[in-house]
Amino acid sequence: STTTTRDIAIMYSGTEKGRPTIFEIEVGQVDRGAPLRWVSQYPGEDEIVMPPLSNLEVVGDAHMEDTPKGVVMVIPLRINVNLKSLTMDELQGRRKLLHISMMQNLL
Repeated sequence: STTTTRDIAIMYSGTEKGRPTIFEIEVGQVDRGAPLRWVSQYPGEDEIVMPPLSNLEVVGDAHMEDTPKGVVMVIPLRINVNLKSLTMDELQGRRKLLHISMMQNLL
């Protein structure tokens, strides 16, 4: 899950157990996700859904940040959307056509 609100991210980072970690994601105009606030059961969380075929790239060194909930590891990332890759539906459609053609050749 992603959010635009840092306090929400820290709240869900697991500060009560283990090593709390949040990803600080840098986005561009093309790679920007869509807000889910208008359909969310928890609109105050400002959730964002990322586009399909998105890749996350680490763009800097992780650092520790002191927060009111405790120390959290912050990892800076950049999101990249692969606009040239086929979607799962397109891949399945291609595969279906391949199988149909193969069967027609056998008959």
